[in-house]
Amino acid sequence: MPKVTDKNYTLPDFLIEKMDFTANRVTKRKLDAIFMIDGDEGFGKTGISFLLAYYAAWKTGRTFTLDNVFFDPNELINFINSTKNQVIVWDEAALGGLASGWQNKVQQRIIQTLMTCRSRRHIIFFNCPKFYRLNLYFVVDRATGLIHVYSEDGMNAGCVTYHMKDWLEKMMNFWSSKKKKPYKVFHSKRLRGTFPDGFKAGIINEDEYDKKKDYYTQQLLSSYSTDGYNEKLLKLQYNIYMMKDKTQKEKAEIFGIGADTISSWGKIPLKYPEIFKEKD
Repeated sequence: MPKVTDKNYTLPDFLIEKMDFTANRVTKRKLDAIFMIDGDEGFGKTGISFLLAYYAAWKTGRTFTLDNVFFDPNELINFINSTKNQVIVWDEAALGGLASGWQNKVQQRIIQTLMTCRSRRHIIFFNCPKFYRLNLYFVVDRATGLIHVYSEDGMNAGCVTYHMKDWLEKMMNFWSSKKKKPYKVFHSKRLRGTFPDGFKAGIINEDEYDKKKDYYTQQLLSSYSTDGYNEKLLKLQYNIYMMKDKTQKEKAEIFGIGADTISSWGKIPLKYPEIFKEKD
């Protein structure tokens, strides 16, 4: 694989080709580019988003640092609306422990922003667990393409496929009708490869990234209402974490979420002790 940028890391040819086309597109026309990056937790979504974001920034003469990585939806929206010609990573990982209804509200607010920001020429990478759980507008109307990361052996990260825009609506329909993952059905061998550890490329310090992620996760959880419905949801999530007959990975496969998310549910009693306090 070719080595790219001043950081001298490798990328598959097909991803370089897609990023080169994107750089040319946003530079010469008043257009933006939005890529979805999905896959199970721990298999490299964040790392590859940094590799691609830095390459896109390098190719277009822009900058990409930790300041361009967002967990808080309010900060993301403000940044998109107040700037131009940026390379941005939105990491949905911080929302993993929250209710789907709350996440949907966040998505709707971001969608409203995306409807009016094309001329700002941003290049945005959306990290999410499963693309088919996103709003249809993200996938069909706005996404430039889907980058799917996975593991060949269930242990080691670093495998990637690219799914073209023309396939995305078919992939959504396949999931909706069959409830089966569509990645292997809609793929090309030419658009499949491997990628290195994104944190080892020296783009963003992993400890600093973790601190920022942990900070915003706590902020989001502390602002998350614990009314009657959400109280029941939090208890259910904790009970799932406490199930003894299945591993966290098995639970993750059953519920279609990351194992790290289920592990985080074990901290719910610490974050919301009032819910788990024994009543007199």
